[in-house]
Amino acid sequence: MIRVGVLGAGFMGSTHARAFARLADVQVVAVTSRTLERATALAKEVGARASVDHMAIATDPNVDVISNTLPTPFHKEYTVAALQAGKAVLLEKPMGLTLEGCDAMIAAARATGKPFMVAHVIRFWPEYVALHEFVASGALGKPLAAVARRLSTRPTWGDWFANAEWTGGAVLDLHIHDLDTLNWFFGTPRSVYARGQRGAYGGWDHVLTLVDYGDVKAHAEGSVMMPEGYPFTMGLAVLCERGSAEFHFRAGGTGVETGAAEGTSLMVYETGKPPRALPSSGGDAYEAEVAYFVECVRANRLPERSTPEQARLAVQSALAARRSLETDQVVPL
Repeated sequence: MIRVGVLGAGFMGSTHARAFARLADVQVVAVTSRTLERATALAKEVGARASVDHMAIATDPNVDVISNTLPTPFHKEYTVAALQAGKAVLLEKPMGLTLEGCDAMIAAARATGKPFMVAHVIRFWPEYVALHEFVASGALGKPLAAVARRLSTRPTWGDWFANAEWTGGAVLDLHIHDLDTLNWFFGTPRSVYARGQRGAYGGWDHVLTLVDYGDVKAHAEGSVMMPEGYPFTMGLAVLCERGSAEFHFRAGGTGVETGAAEGTSLMVYETGKPPRALPSSGGDAYEAEVAYFVECVRANRLPERSTPEQARLAVQSALAARRSLETDQVVPL
């Protein structure tokens, strides 16, 4: 039996807790939150005990795995503590707000040898996985360019989203999804150049980033400044030598989890052939992500997907975009 402690009972804490609880031979034994009331509500749902003491759960000898979904400024402290206490750790993205914090977590994981993974869920999203496999197959020739989008109203599931110093703004909290996805597809960027707008709380909350991968040029747009009622929208289109492969998604509500999708398409447009749908495996990406991590824990092996090093590169890319926003300069990586 794998015993899991979930730090945080917000949207992501709830998502992780439910995904762990659905797995065989996995038990969520503890849930924490700032308030006992919120911790108790989620703990009752998954059959766990509630606590407001994050550190006590992170270092509890009766816990094997920690899922750290606390606000980003608390990622380093509790992740390092859990790793040093011999726990495997699944950490919600973004990995951190600084490269120094990311490096401290990587060092702790290497010292203990415990599985450590950062929850960049797009790497487990069925349509993105299918698109990645198709582009990598070379069926349309070499990739030339890509466009990614992620548009949302301001998140409302946590009051800490009003603090730009805690979130890093959309450039670090939301836009990082697509920067990581582009890195997954095309490697380490040579440079980034970003323009954008600051939101109501002072962070860079609508961002347009050009990412140079050498042979591939990419563009990503990320926003939490869309008007009230705007449906959550995301997508990725990759132009290759002989055609384009594209994924587009629009939720039925303001969050990815709300309502039936209004529109989802995963298509291939190949020169000389009629457009065709690209199949994907289907399923819930969050559950796939958690299941993969549990497999790594059972086998006591280091994850090969959504690794800390990949997550660090995503943070480095987002920080470079923020520097470009602030200096109006192309920033090399």
